[in-house]
Amino acid sequence: MQPGSVLVDVSVDQGGCFETTHETTYEDPTYTVHGVVHYAVANMPGVVPKTATAALSNATLSYLISIAEHGIINALKIDEGFASGVNTHKGKPIDPGLADTMGVTPTLFAA
Repeated sequence: MQPGSVLVDVSVDQGGCFETTHETTYEDPTYTVHGVVHYAVANMPGVVPKTATAALSNATLSYLISIAEHGIINALKIDEGFASGVNTHKGKPIDPGLADTMGVTPTLFAA
């Protein structure tokens, strides 16, 4: 990246997205590596809990409605984006990357 670029790592709580990421705090939120400014404050949504809760509710409501209307398996089968967020089902890996790491064949959703 060019010097002066800025990285905001919103998944620092889960280990971060960038090789150069390390967790920071609101008291000392940034640091620079190779001329690139990094911002990696843990639990960023925690500073605006009402807004964060409303945003999360808005982002997940459609999935809950789909589950209520179709059942979990059918909801996953009709929504590829929803299904892509599932790693395991009934104790077996569905995600190909996870299955490969475990040295097994990925399974399909079963009722």
